[in-house]
Amino acid sequence: MDSHFGTQNTSKIKAPRLNAGLLKKIFIAASIRRWNDQATPVEFVELDKQAHKIVIAYILAKYEENCGKSVDWESLILQFCFEFFERIVLTDIKPPVFHKLRETHNKELVTFVCECLESDLQEYEFFSSMREYLLGSKDSLERQILKASHYYASKWEFDIIYHFNPLMYDVQNIRNIINKQVEEHYHLAGMQQIMLYENVRELVAMFGQLRFQKRWSQTPRIPATSVLGHTLIVALSAYLVSFDIGCCKKMRINHFLCGLFHDLPEILTRDIISPIKRSVKGLDRLIKEIEEEAVKKKILAIVPPNIAEDIIYFTHNEFANRYMIEHFPHNAASGEELMDKFNQNEYNGVYGEFLKIFDNLSAYLEAKISISHGISSDDLINGAQGIYEKCAQKVIRGVDVGKLFRDFA
Repeated sequence: MDSHFGTQNTSKIKAPRLNAGLLKKIFIAASIRRWNDQATPVEFVELDKQAHKIVIAYILAKYEENCGKSVDWESLILQFCFEFFERIVLTDIKPPVFHKLRETHNKELVTFVCECLESDLQEYEFFSSMREYLLGSKDSLERQILKASHYYASKWEFDIIYHFNPLMYDVQNIRNIINKQVEEHYHLAGMQQIMLYENVRELVAMFGQLRFQKRWSQTPRIPATSVLGHTLIVALSAYLVSFDIGCCKKMRINHFLCGLFHDLPEILTRDIISPIKRSVKGLDRLIKEIEEEAVKKKILAIVPPNIAEDIIYFTHNEFANRYMIEHFPHNAASGEELMDKFNQNEYNGVYGEFLKIFDNLSAYLEAKISISHGISSDDLINGAQGIYEKCAQKVIRGVDVGKLFRDFA
């Protein structure tokens, strides 16, 4: 086993609860086309919509905190996961029909969703609360934030479609419905900021642009995942395995958010592939400096301090093992030291080396799933093999994370 993560007692090694079945379901979202009954200038897919939705939810939640509201971040993340998994299962139902069915057959729909996901999620403690949440018994602040972000992400997409072809059948009616749904959430401070201030709208649009930047851009793939879709896969998988390795609540939340934001600078520099970064001495460091300067000027300058602090922490040396003491970041000597000494909510820790494994896992799956569809190339084959050799034997805190790679080999 990989000695970088310490000597492992093989008798105590356990498999992660995250499995190939759930990862395949998550990747299905990259093939679910949205607005497929409309003339669209670009292809919108469900994975990107969900990633954009949770980024907007993060922004809305931060503005609520600025107004003195208390946001339960783990509840927000879990509720997002519940809605995302439900959407994957019920993907063939068009939204107007889905909302109508919810009024009359919601209990049956929820039962069906939970049964479809039971084999993949039943070992997680939170699975028992998924059914209750989807039945919609409580209207919490977190649920309101997710609803608002869902509608605004849909509006962002449809505004592009509308301007492409405003005279198509029913387009004006759909636009009016979506705008009304967004207006119903103007009571949220973040929605007010988005609607009143152009620079906040631009921030949301800036994140949305990562939907148009494709991964492995010089290599045909199926499905052709975007940078933003990739970040959601990293966030979800790292978050779920964080339960297995015993991360505290704050570290679990950080792994989700850091996974979500780790490629944020690529809005401003595009996805520069690793061989180019490695080919010229010092180029990787120079690119980092350019990215940090661009983030400072174009993002940090327009967001509230609490968002700026997060973005700096999540994007600067994103794969370093780190923690905070009184808002000052410190690097841990190793992942083991971080987990042994700073795995408590007060230290705001990020296990960067652990997170990097899931960045690699996403890239590995992007290559392997395309190859399994019959779309292959030397870049995909060699890229997947290189990642496999690096990660297939990883064991972290007694959890055989490498199994996730071996299961797709």
